[in-house]
Amino acid sequence: MRYLLHLRRLATCLLFLTPLLATATTVIPASVEKITAKSTDVVHARAIDSQSRWNPERTRIYTYTRFEVRRTLKGTAPNVITVKQMGGSAGGYTQRVSGVQYWQPGEEAVLFLRPSSDRDGTLSITGVMQGSFRLKRQPSGQVMVTNGVPYVSAFDAQTGSTASYRGSRMTLQQLEDRVRKAVQ
Repeated sequence: MRYLLHLRRLATCLLFLTPLLATATTVIPASVEKITAKSTDVVHARAIDSQSRWNPERTRIYTYTRFEVRRTLKGTAPNVITVKQMGGSAGGYTQRVSGVQYWQPGEEAVLFLRPSSDRDGTLSITGVMQGSFRLKRQPSGQVMVTNGVPYVSAFDAQTGSTASYRGSRMTLQQLEDRVRKAVQ
């Protein structure tokens, strides 16, 4: 009987923990306007290269991506910036962070940025993935942007519930217009 009681408790714990194990990152969705306000810089940029390395304490791996700034929508970013993100592969080890996407050379994005907390001259994405809108060119020539990523949950403060984070999807022009309006 005691064995069955422990088994039931374990099953109950697993039932409640399963959604947490499925997605390790949960965000409170923020509007483009709110992300703009929290960012020192907003840029349209193209990835040049990336590299991952351990921090000095060898406790975390960070990926550093250099970007060529094509257009500045807010702030005074230099022509080349370095964005620092948690996770990556270095020295035979890989650390993954749900919701963090890494860039390949040539990929373009509108990035909402703030100085890295390490004060090492790098920049961080505002709101984890929420401040990274990847560009996708449609066959029609229209350019769409999205900040949605898999394996992330969104928390709804009004209902206290979570759901899959789908992000925002709009045209590049709509995003730029919203940022410019928010900056005014």
